[in-house]
Parts: sequence; structure tokens; C-alpha cells
Amino acid sequence: MAAPPAPAAAPPARRAPIAVELGLLFVGALGVRIAAAWALGEGAPFGPDGTGVEAAVALGGHLYPGHVALLHLLGTARSASVVTGALSCVWLALAGHRLGLSTAGGWLLAALPFGVYTGALSAGDAPALCVALLGVLLATLPGLWAALGGAVAVASVLVKPVALPALGLLLLRPASLVGVVLAVPLVRPWLDPLLSPMPRGGLLGTWWPANGGRAPLNPAELVALLGPGVAALLSAPLHSGAVLAPVGALGALLPAQGRRPDPPLLARAAGLAGALLAPLGLALMFGPRLEARYLLGAVVVALPWAGLALPRGAELLLLWPAAALVTQVAAHRATADVGAKVPVLPVVEAPEVDARALFDESSTRDATLMREEAARMAAELPTGATVRVPRRAHGRQGELIWPLRVARPDVRVVIDD
Repeated sequence: MAAPPAPAAAPPARRAPIAVELGLLFVGALGVRIAAAWALGEGAPFGPDGTGVEAAVALGGHLYPGHVALLHLLGTARSASVVTGALSCVWLALAGHRLGLSTAGGWLLAALPFGVYTGALSAGDAPALCVALLGVLLATLPGLWAALGGAVAVASVLVKPVALPALGLLLLRPASLVGVVLAVPLVRPWLDPLLSPMPRGGLLGTWWPANGGRAPLNPAELVALLGPGVAALLSAPLHSGAVLAPVGALGALLPAQGRRPDPPLLARAAGLAGALLAPLGLALMFGPRLEARYLLGAVVVALPWAGLALPRGAELLLLWPAAALVTQVAAHRATADVGAKVPVLPVVEAPEVDARALFDESSTRDATLMREEAARMAAELPTGATVRVPRRAHGRQGELIWPLRVARPDVRVVIDD
């Protein structure tokens, strides 16, 4: 008697179409950033660039015209950050998918503490990263698209230079470097702090503060910067995500664990180089002045590879330090900017962040009251009046000056030192 036929093999599990996954990713990343923005409260624009760039929509003359252009499309600096922050996750996931890695990099970025935080600020960080990652995504397309992608990625400097380290992802598509070379002369004025630094020009004049404000002249100077640079990286706070750089390097070395074909050797070499050299290059330039927001673009380079080393769902663990970062800064803002409407929420106490320093990067004491004073002055001052305003650190007297100038261009403002 013949043996019964073997049961048919179960059909392989089908993954959801990539479009569905990307849609879910966008909704999730957008929701997290909207929640973070709500937690930080309403009031004066909260972020390094918000007040000035929103005034530039009416007054013009801003240093980064790409950021102003995005505000014309998306309204306020905060709304631009929320939307572009979520789009960045989609661009990174789709680029990883097209490069044969995974979509996990986009999911990691969706929950990365400083990715969430910058996506809730009135700042240029999230929009600049969005433009850079759009260029990376375009570079995964065939033919001339690769060169166009490189050019678009470089153009992120017109929004804010902070995203330039993310160009390390272009190493996976060498053809895109043609576009980078062609675009550099067009954006050269915005690259002068890197290529032609002004040693006494502050961070707007030089990106080499670890070397006295000037670019290293020989390999010996680079070697001398190596120790302090590595120390700066090792001391980077948890919310910077710097710990994911070595995880990404590990992902470039390990087998793909059966989930997909192993990336080619050249792709692994490019991933390893980008994951390690992008953050190390920043550390060499900035040394002790290295801040978490400078590291975001460099950490992004490692995320598609970190996704190969970490189990799926590991991104959910990042939501805890993200909540700690946002709620601690929000609690400090509630006390330092008393005019702002900050919701009363439980504060996640660990891991601890330097909330005061982060607040000082993004605002100033009583910033919302200063804007309310600007509105009162605009309504009451006589035509051609002169107003004297005391100078604040980091130009934060602009919380009063910029809205006043928008409402009353006839008023003369004098800044007292």
C-alpha cells in the first residue's frame, strides 16, 4: 500500500507590502513627535533657530534660505520639524530597503531620543536631516538619480549644516559622490566654516573649535586631536545615541542572521567606515564642545546597520530615554519660562539629562513673557520710536526684538551690552 502523500509545505510567511510598513512608520514617528511637541508646551518658539527663522519669513535675510523656504510650505518652525522629522524615518527606512539592508534604521530613528527631541523643536536640525536623507534615498535609484541624490544631500547645508555627517550613507552609492563634487561649488559659502574657517568667528565661522578654530594642517595635528575626540565620544550622553555607532559597526561585520542575503563585502566596508568615521570626524572637529545635536546626523549613518545587529522591536526600548529627555526639559521649561503653557506630566527621572543646558540651547528665561512684551510695545509705541534692549547670551534678546521688528519695522532697536 502506497504511503500517503506528504502534506504540502506551509506557504512562507508574507511580509506586509513595503508601502504599508512605511505608512505605519510615518504615522508612528509623527505621533511620537507630536506628543513630544505637546509635552514641551506652547509659548515662544522653543528651539535654537525658531524665533529668527520665523521672523525671516516676513523680513528675509536669514543665513539658511532653505529653512525659510520650508517654513513657507509648512507654517511654523515647529510644524516643519514635526513633519520633516517623521519623513526622515521613512526616507531612511526606504533607502535601507532599496540597499538590501532592512527598514530597521527608520524604525530606530523614529524612537531615537534626540531624533524625537529635535523633531519637536523649532529648529533647523530635523528639516536639514530630512533633506540629507532624501538625497540618500534618491542616490539609491539608478543612473543619473544617484548623482542627483548626492547633490540634494549636500544641499541640506542650505537648511542647516548640522545634517552633513549623514552624507556618510552616500558611501554605499559611490556614484552619488559625483553629485556631491558638482554641488559643493554651488553651496561653498555655507561650507566656509569647514573649508575656510575663521578661527575667531565662533561656530558660525569655524567648525574646528577643538583645533583652535582652524583646520588641521598635517596628519600630526589630526593624531593630536584623536585622544580628546575619542574622550568626547565616550562621554556623549545616552540620549545622543552615540552608543549605536559601534552597534552599527558590529552590524556591518556580522552575518545577516538568515533574515536576508548578506550585504556584499564592499557594502559592508562602506557601512563600517561610515558608522565609525562619521562620529569620529565630528569628535575630532569639536572635541569638548561636541553636543548631542551635532551627533544626530553621524548616528543616523549607523542606524541601517544597527538594525541588522539588533532584534526587531529593540527600537521600543529607545522610547524610555526619549521620554526622559522630553519630560525633564519640559519640567525645566515650566519653571524657567513661566509664561509658557507646559502640561503637567510625570517626569521620567532616569536616565538624567542636563535639562538646563538643553533649555539654554533652545530658549531663554521668560522668553514667552518677552514676546508678550513685544506685542504690547508694537501696539503702544509711537511711530519711529527707539527701544533699548539688554543683550542676552546666544542672541536671545531676539525673543523680543524679532517679533517687534516684524510687527513694527519703523521702530529702531538698540542692543545694550
